[in-house]
Amino acid sequence: MVRQWLESRRVMSLGLERVKSALERLGRPDKKMRIIHVAGSNGKGTACATIALALQLGGHKVGLFTSPHVSRIEERIRINGVPISSKNFDDALIRVREVDENLTFFEITYLAALVACEGVDWMVLETGLGGRLDATRSADADYCLITSLSLEHSDVLGDSLEKIATEKAGIFRQGVPLFVEETEVKSAIEKVAPDAIFLPRDEIIENLLSSLGVEFNLIKARQELNWPARMQNIASPAMLLDSAHNPSGMEYALSIIEPDLPKDWILLFGTSPQNDMDAFLRPIKELCNRKPPRKIILTKPQGGRYLGVFPEDDLFDLRYEKPAEALAYAISLDSELILSIGSLYLQGNLLSILGLDSDEHLSLMTQS
Repeated sequence: MVRQWLESRRVMSLGLERVKSALERLGRPDKKMRIIHVAGSNGKGTACATIALALQLGGHKVGLFTSPHVSRIEERIRINGVPISSKNFDDALIRVREVDENLTFFEITYLAALVACEGVDWMVLETGLGGRLDATRSADADYCLITSLSLEHSDVLGDSLEKIATEKAGIFRQGVPLFVEETEVKSAIEKVAPDAIFLPRDEIIENLLSSLGVEFNLIKARQELNWPARMQNIASPAMLLDSAHNPSGMEYALSIIEPDLPKDWILLFGTSPQNDMDAFLRPIKELCNRKPPRKIILTKPQGGRYLGVFPEDDLFDLRYEKPAEALAYAISLDSELILSIGSLYLQGNLLSILGLDSDEHLSLMTQS
């Protein structure tokens, strides 16, 4: 089974030689489409989704590759906002397996995305880890973008923001425009990409799209974007789901969420291992001190590359091994809002439990 072959490759190994060789043997599908390549620590997935939807609303056929997935693996590859079918995913995997160069799980899914999306006008690629040595760097990109930077994956990318910025800036190609969200480590990026264009967070996507010379609809894309598990509101039960996955992302997410928190709210939290768990939990603890929830519920995300963990912290007195049990208890409390935050996989678990993981629910377009 081709899915078993894919699952057998769940290892991480940065580098471009394997994937470049496989890409050549596949006939360079990346050269048959125009590509926008996106890296960053926080917000890169949302940026990719927004760009893809804006181009789609402009009348273009658009492919999108993102990772990880929320509920099912086909989400990693979307065409015009909709996850590809299981059959199309398997067919793409079979083609990649024919040119197997001892590829990793991520490399396989990336190549499968290029194969499955042959025929699109535009392809938006989200970097997996870093940039310089990430598999997506092998594509022949036309435009590049770097979203906000923070300390993350320090064991792989470096122990300073400057080192991480240098790795992210590695997506730069000579002669290819690179748009970068304003950062305190601008000089580190300029050493790698001297012509980088630095812009504020709220201007970077508009400026990138404006440079493409094609029709797009960014205003409608921002209004209509459905990006599962990222600031996602659910009406019944009343829930807000977000997948802040590092300390700076958590701090930023909670700064947006806090003003609209009702008096009666419940915190549902789950995480995979963190390099600095104390720093990751700090914004949550500060929020709970300022605006205490009625209950704080901890659970373990299921299905991720790393097993969910229970942080050793006295903030959590209610612990459930399974997300389904944690959610059932949270719903039984009949609060004004359940805030679920932390692991992307936890949010995917909850969407699956609630039956909100169909193609319609996972499409980039808000369903009316």
